[in-house]
Amino acid sequence: IFLSGRFDKLQSQPLHAISAAFDNYCAWLSEEDRSTAEKVSTAMKENMGEEMTSLVSAMPNLSHILGDDFDSKQNDTSAVDAQKRLRYLICRFVEVISKCHEEPLILFLDDCQWIDAASSALLVQLMMTGSSFKHHRLFFFMSCRDDEISATHPLNLVLSQVSSFGNIKTTKIHLTPLTKGALNELVSTALSLLPRITRPLADILHHKTKGSPLFVKQVMIELYKQRLLYP
Repeated sequence: IFLSGRFDKLQSQPLHAISAAFDNYCAWLSEEDRSTAEKVSTAMKENMGEEMTSLVSAMPNLSHILGDDFDSKQNDTSAVDAQKRLRYLICRFVEVISKCHEEPLILFLDDCQWIDAASSALLVQLMMTGSSFKHHRLFFFMSCRDDEISATHPLNLVLSQVSSFGNIKTTKIHLTPLTKGALNELVSTALSLLPRITRPLADILHHKTKGSPLFVKQVMIELYKQRLLYP
């Protein structure tokens, strides 16, 4: 079960990236897997009761899983208490859905250089909660621009905290730009041409993009739109 969310520098709402990822999951589940949706609905009503109202405010598509008999009337809480409560409820929600799926749960979060403090705290809670699950079926995959990450950045604080748990494994993967050879292999495959034919083009692309896969893709798409490049 693959979920994804993206942090936005201009997004002021805490927990938005993570709650949006789970909201998309609820939309997918209600449309594509009704049997599991019913399991989730039953488990949540048995274990969470009226607490689900705060969760629905962050994940509107959850109401499609819970059904028409669910009362989504919100309770008044202070902003601070509401944020802490929402973090707790999302952890409970993840625990429920992890038990309703045979497959592992994978959460991919992009642009983590812009992660907010509340989301950092939630990730730590999720990892602590997940480490106590019987089958350990939670996997977190986070991407960031390392040149925007300082030693005191919230993401580094998350990693330092979870590394002290002992039963949670973390791996850092540093992605470097493509070499000329690797870029030529990419271009050769994309255009279905021999590497010796695409090498001059690959050298130009490498010079212009410094080997960034994202920039290479953008340049090739632009050349294709102009009909200067095609398979």
